[in-house]
Amino acid sequence: MNKVKHTLLIAACVALASQFNLRHYVPGFIITLSVILLPIFLYNYVELNPIIVCLTTGIISPFFRGVIEYLEIRDLMTTWIMVGPDVSFYFAYGIFYYLIYYKAAQEDITRFATAAFFCDFLSNMVEMSVRTKVVGMSMDIIRNLVVIAAIRAFIAVGVVISIKHYRAFLAKVEHEERYRRLVMLTSSFKSEIYFMSKNIKEIEDVMKKSYYTYKFISENDYPEELKHLSLDISKDVHEIKKGYLRIISGLEEISKDKTDETSMSIKDIISILEIDTKDFIRLNKLDIEASFNTKTDFYVEEHYYLMSILKNLINNSIEALEGRKRGFIKLNVCENEEDYIFLVSDNGEGIKLGNIDYIFNPGFSTKFDESTGNIGRGLGLALVKDLTNSIFDGSISVRSEVNRGTSFTITIPKSVFRGENDEVLYSG
Repeated sequence: MNKVKHTLLIAACVALASQFNLRHYVPGFIITLSVILLPIFLYNYVELNPIIVCLTTGIISPFFRGVIEYLEIRDLMTTWIMVGPDVSFYFAYGIFYYLIYYKAAQEDITRFATAAFFCDFLSNMVEMSVRTKVVGMSMDIIRNLVVIAAIRAFIAVGVVISIKHYRAFLAKVEHEERYRRLVMLTSSFKSEIYFMSKNIKEIEDVMKKSYYTYKFISENDYPEELKHLSLDISKDVHEIKKGYLRIISGLEEISKDKTDETSMSIKDIISILEIDTKDFIRLNKLDIEASFNTKTDFYVEEHYYLMSILKNLINNSIEALEGRKRGFIKLNVCENEEDYIFLVSDNGEGIKLGNIDYIFNPGFSTKFDESTGNIGRGLGLALVKDLTNSIFDGSISVRSEVNRGTSFTITIPKSVFRGENDEVLYSG
């Protein structure tokens, strides 16, 4: 059914385009825009047989033109003389295109250019032969038909090449967008997996303690109910551990990607973060200006974790700017002799002096939703500090002033990155 629709659509477009024409040489013969569109359609709709498409077009286009001509001259026979030979042009075009290009069953722009020229020229020769009954056709007409065919073929090929380049550009943009989303999603997964893996050790400690409690109760004169309760607790903790391991295994499977094995330059990481952040700000119509500046370049093997660290800090800044006007977020990456330095700052609500000492503690959160009563998990900054210390052997510090803003500074030794990748890039 789609083939029928596309065939009729092409025929209709060609019929409309045929109204943009120049009348030349002999009565009824016209030079139209349609002969530029026809090869373009045939090239792009490779699933359609050109003979069928041109047969359909050879009926619809002359009929459409004939109706318009008849409304002007009011003579059916004259209309047929004017329009009838058009049918031979389209029929011939379909056959020539099939033989010269379509039958080869391979995409070749040179062959297409050849087909566009010869189909145009030979089909015009067929139509002109019908109109002039061969004997009325001069060498001047033939030479002009060659020029016309060359010009229209050149335009058609130019349009086809432009379409190909545009599609390639769109494919590249789409691929980059998918890649950015994959990196951001995977960084979230990796962070959650890391945090859950740490919790496994804590769960194991709880399980051991509950089992020792069971043994202690069993070896002493305590009620049986207490003994069974301690054993049930030990079993429940074990089941929780098994559930955690299944979740971790599932997340690891989802986040598996060949990019795990490759390093990413810091400039690419910051570029992805910048696009993601500005898209979020734009989509949520926030009055925030985001500025990202990288004064150095180096490769990061554990790039998902670094992405998660910076993304969490940027998200905190965005939340600190909710409801404020003319907010700004700045991310600067620079270096000194020993370290790479990441500075994330904003002009948000700031952090109260009494909370500064607790913001990196797991579970601490000042995020409270009055409408639902929900409190934030409080894992963002705890995770940031843990990843900075454990993965990158770095440190994090914070400076903040209420209603003036906050800045986080992450310092990571250069030796960490040199150890991951022998090549270190410097751009300034």
